[in-house]
Amino acid sequence: MKSTAIRQIQNHSSEAAHLPTKVVEELRRTVDSAYEDVSRSMKRAKATATDVIYDSRHQIKRHPLTAVGSAALAGLVIGFTLGWFSGSNKSRR
Repeated sequence: MKSTAIRQIQNHSSEAAHLPTKVVEELRRTVDSAYEDVSRSMKRAKATATDVIYDSRHQIKRHPLTAVGSAALAGLVIGFTLGWFSGSNKSRR
């Protein structure tokens, strides 16, 4: 009876000794997998950004007056909006 209990304790202590190694290996696999996923996503994002830049340049070369007009309109809208917000802050004081 006593030797059976000792064997069980030895078996459990042996399993407990290998547990940190198993945890570290699983953690390493998880981190490697996450790194690969992020790397793949960054490559896709870079390719998409490159495509958007290329398409934008092509459209600007094809329709230069429309591009200048759109940029001017966007500047005016942003300027009026910022001016309106800064003017409303002064009136509250």
